[in-house]
Amino acid sequence: MNKILILLFFLGISSSLFSQNKTIEDTRLKKQVLYGKLNLQAFEMDLCKDWYTKEYKSFTAKKGVVNKLGKQSFENIRIDLILASWCHDSHREVPRFIKILEKIQFPFDQLHMNALDTNKESPDYDAKANKVSRVPTVIVYRNDLEIGRIIETPIKSLEKDLLKILSKN
Repeated sequence: MNKILILLFFLGISSSLFSQNKTIEDTRLKKQVLYGKLNLQAFEMDLCKDWYTKEYKSFTAKKGVVNKLGKQSFENIRIDLILASWCHDSHREVPRFIKILEKIQFPFDQLHMNALDTNKESPDYDAKANKVSRVPTVIVYRNDLEIGRIIETPIKSLEKDLLKILSKN
């Protein structure tokens, strides 16, 4: 019985891993784009690594704000990051955002990423129902209630905007 449970457990893990980081041929662009659920390994794919790596390496987060962010409690916090591998705003903001999350030691199991095609659709995320029309969009939840968003480009900076959102009661 235990062997069967272990086998089912590993099959469940492997199927969830394979259901992430998918690509499709986008009908408008006539090229491959990320599509659906993602994990960080998506940015190592040939499709992303040039733009992602360049921006990630060149970005320097504001240290004082990052220190304040790192003191925030991430308990009961979930972040949805909706992006598009074809979008120049995602090319700029997503690597920066991931770098900030790494610096503040945000628990990445609480980050849910999803990629949309040029029709702003995904098999794993309902952009219309979640009122996502521009990418990237960061939605921050506390106890499953939305407490703030960063849409397309930050108002002040990613760090400052995220700190403002997380500082809300």
